[in-house]
Amino acid sequence: MSKHPGHPQAPLNEPSRLAALLAFELLDTPAEAMFDNITTLAAQICNTPIALISLVDAERQWFKSRVGLGASETPRELAFCAHAINRDELFEIENALLDPRFSDNPLVTSDPDIRFYAGMPLSDGHGHNLGTLCVIDRQPRQLNEQQRQSLKLLAQQTVQLFELRLQSRHQREQAAVHKAILGSAGTAVLVVDPAGLIQQASPGVANLLGYSADGLLGRELELLLPLNDRQLTRDALRSIPAQGSSQSQLHEVQMRHASGHTVPVLLNLSPVCLEDKFDLGYLCIVHDLSYREEALQRLQLLSAQLPGVVYQFQLFEDGRSCFPYASQGIESIYGLSPEAVANDATAAFALIDSDDLQGISDSIATSAANLELWHQEYRVLHPTKGLIWVEGRAAPQRGADGSVIWHGFISDISERKHLERLKDEFVSTVSHELRTPLTSITGSLGLINGGALGAVPDAIKDMLAIAEGNSRRLRQLIDDLLDMDKLIAGKMSFDLQPIKLDELLAECDASHQGFAQHLGVRLLHSNCPDLQVLADAQRLQQVLSNLLSNALKFSPAQGEVRLYSELAGQSVRILVSDQGPGIPADFTARIFKKFSQADASDSRQKGGTGLGLAISKELIERMGGTIGFVSEPQQGSTFWIELPLHHQEDEL
Repeated sequence: MSKHPGHPQAPLNEPSRLAALLAFELLDTPAEAMFDNITTLAAQICNTPIALISLVDAERQWFKSRVGLGASETPRELAFCAHAINRDELFEIENALLDPRFSDNPLVTSDPDIRFYAGMPLSDGHGHNLGTLCVIDRQPRQLNEQQRQSLKLLAQQTVQLFELRLQSRHQREQAAVHKAILGSAGTAVLVVDPAGLIQQASPGVANLLGYSADGLLGRELELLLPLNDRQLTRDALRSIPAQGSSQSQLHEVQMRHASGHTVPVLLNLSPVCLEDKFDLGYLCIVHDLSYREEALQRLQLLSAQLPGVVYQFQLFEDGRSCFPYASQGIESIYGLSPEAVANDATAAFALIDSDDLQGISDSIATSAANLELWHQEYRVLHPTKGLIWVEGRAAPQRGADGSVIWHGFISDISERKHLERLKDEFVSTVSHELRTPLTSITGSLGLINGGALGAVPDAIKDMLAIAEGNSRRLRQLIDDLLDMDKLIAGKMSFDLQPIKLDELLAECDASHQGFAQHLGVRLLHSNCPDLQVLADAQRLQQVLSNLLSNALKFSPAQGEVRLYSELAGQSVRILVSDQGPGIPADFTARIFKKFSQADASDSRQKGGTGLGLAISKELIERMGGTIGFVSEPQQGSTFWIELPLHHQEDEL
């Protein structure tokens, strides 16, 4: 069944047309004079009793403005305008009674008795006909060409009013938001005209500068500045128009408070432009910097109570460095003022002892690359104190510009180093004084227990054995202390010679087989390749003896200890592997420290001074090698030594 010929067809772009109509926010709004003027003028020009601005939505036509008609809307299926929006030109019906589309339309057969209709589509310029500007008469007629042209122009003017109305609404909304922002801004905001007169001020000026917002209107901005800052601000305002609309300027200045004192502020000056033309003035946002001054004073008071210097050190990608912040304590470390190193740290580095400078530079580079904690002890030639020892710690942080900035402190540890030297000297002296009589005691006890003076009575045999064992342990401790003392003082000599590794390891294996059998542990020695290392044979045997003794002591009965070697690039790795309890995780960082023992009670049972591994590390490193280990709880440990591989052609 076909539709009635008078039923209007929907435009092909109906969904987007309806969306465009809703976007103008016109439907069901009150009458407005600017649109009523259009319909009044249309009725006068066309000499009709009725003129309408009709908007066609999904179900109806609604009249934004109407002259000569009481109804505010009609159903869409009855609307002449619903036909008109399918065209891009004037839709004109001279006599509706004679048109089969409208002859039985209730709007024709009854009130308002339409006979003549002329409707001009209201197009938004994007192919959407929102409705019409139409004129209606109760008598058949037609428009002349001048009336048709006038109706077209009025329709275009109507759409322009739609757009201006929408823009005005958005501008009012934005103005309301801006007013709310201005009123709630914690900072002071000023709007200044091109002549420098304040046109608007936010309530924030009262808290910051003590003025009421209204009290500043019409005043010159530069009157709020001390005399020495006025020229700077005047020059800044003059330069802004030449820089372009996107440029703003930041200046740290003082502003005058209503009570007379000055307030440190950060002044952000930005041009207010319309269509890229500077003609509206400036936006001045004033940030309070008083808190920064207070924080700086508080930091200075706190840092003044700390020994040494609290600082920030910045390293840039091009190699430049500086101390953006340094407390006054930097004078006690480097003899320099904070200002002397604020932009360039060269003066501080020039005072570092030449023997320590490369190590400091390398440690800074490593810390920057890995963003790991920087910690160093080094010497500084202070201008008045002479050579002093200092200790520095700092945490690095990478900046947005690619630079790295450290936050930390440096303290004078000269007194601590002096006490450590006295302690080492005391230990060395005591050890030397004890060594001779203890050697005599140990030897005498050995002769007695060996029967040199006859059979030892059973009543004292056990006590003498304990005495001999403890004297030997004490002798070992003294020997270790003296070795450590020599290493620290740099008095231990090394005779680096090519060593055949298979012969050295075989000798170590043979010398420890008796100890291994005594403990019920199997000591296995793997045949190593025909390799040579460059080392001091006596010192290397000392290190291997320590590693083998530890591995045997801490291995379970019937366990195995392996001594073997392997090629590692241009180095040779010597390994001692056991099946003991492993090394506790919380002890691994201290294992090569002096007097470190994982379990004091267990160490006393097994024997040991806590110096063996510390001495081993020093010895290996003095021979140009490295030492380390791997361990898993209850899975045993493997200690390794790496030494440079020696090639026979090196001797030629």
